[in-house]
Order: sequence, then C-alpha cells, then structure tokens
Amino acid sequence: MKLYIAILSVGLTIIMGGNLFYVLTENKDVGAMFLYLFLAVVVCGLMSGVITLITRILPSKVFNPYRKRYKVYSKENELYNKLKIKKWKDKIPELGKLSGFAKTEIAEPNNPEYIYKFLTENCIAEALHFYSIVAGLLIFIFLPREYIFTIGLPVFFLNFLLHIMPILVQRYLRPKFLKIYNRLLIQKEKKDNEKQNQENIDEFDEKTA
Repeated sequence: MKLYIAILSVGLTIIMGGNLFYVLTENKDVGAMFLYLFLAVVVCGLMSGVITLITRILPSKVFNPYRKRYKVYSKENELYNKLKIKKWKDKIPELGKLSGFAKTEIAEPNNPEYIYKFLTENCIAEALHFYSIVAGLLIFIFLPREYIFTIGLPVFFLNFLLHIMPILVQRYLRPKFLKIYNRLLIQKEKKDNEKQNQENIDEFDEKTA
C-alpha cells in the first residue's frame, strides 16, 4: 500500500504543480484547473469501483483461467523475470480479502478446488484492473481541449500505472498456479482410480468368498 500511496502522491503533486505553473503563466482560471483535476481523479476512482462491483456480479465461469484471453505466453514470462516482479509483487495492495478471498497466502496448497478458486480470483483481478484502465478514457469526454494534455494525459497515465502493475503480477503468478492445479488434478485422478480399483477388488473377493 505504501508504494501505491507514494506513486499517487508524487504523481498528483507533479500534475498539480505543472498545471498551476501553466494557468499562472497563461493567465487561466486557477479554480477551473483544480476543479477539472479533481473531477478527472474522481472519475478514475469511481469507475474502478463500479467495475469492481460488476466483476463481482458476473458468474465465475466468465473468469475461467483456461480462456484464451487469460493465457500467458512464454515470452511474457521472460519479460516478467526481467522486470523482477518477484521482488516487488508483495508491495502491490491485495484487496481480494474485501470480497472474502485473500490472495496474500496459500491457505490450502493441496486442495485443487481452493487453487482453482485462487485462479478465478486471479483472473477477476486482472479483468477489473484492465477495464479500469479503459474506463480512464472517460476523462477525455468532459475535459476542455486546453486541459487534454496538461490534465487528461497525465491523469490517464497515472491511472494506467496504478492498474498495470497488478495486472502484471496476476499474469506472472497464473502459470505457476495452473501448474500446481494441473498436478493436483492428476494426483486426485490417480487416487480416485486406485480407490475404485480397490473397491472392485474388495467386491470381487466378497463374491468369491
């Protein structure tokens, strides 16, 4: 959370300082500038909240980790390793606990149902952050043309930065948990087959006794 607060604070300070310099040197309305900056930030935050609610309403099958849109390619893994995501991923806020499923630790590493739920939540997180980036484009609808480059683009970039980091983390983690899930399914199938075979043997013994 501290990383996010730092990025948000520094980003808004730079945007505000740059715009204040702009309006003062160009004899623009300072009050209007602050109003549009405030509205741009509020719209981004509000849309993120709305999208979070929508993703929670949608059925979980929409976020099937085997769907093509959630596939992580080998080239991506190389990029994520170069970005050293493993070192800073834990500094990204994890808000899954607000919906009743925290992803900060693996509570049941040997339970395939739990791991699949983890994967579903992983895809939900990616989707809501992705669409929050897209929704950030709405700020360009109400901003006057004179503030497109001084407020619109900087706020959109800041919104993009805050959401792209968790997306990268989710895509970095997904292949690892898919491997765990697939391995658990194989183990479960093997145990089920062994159990079924033993039941057949016991049944045969009873009939021939």
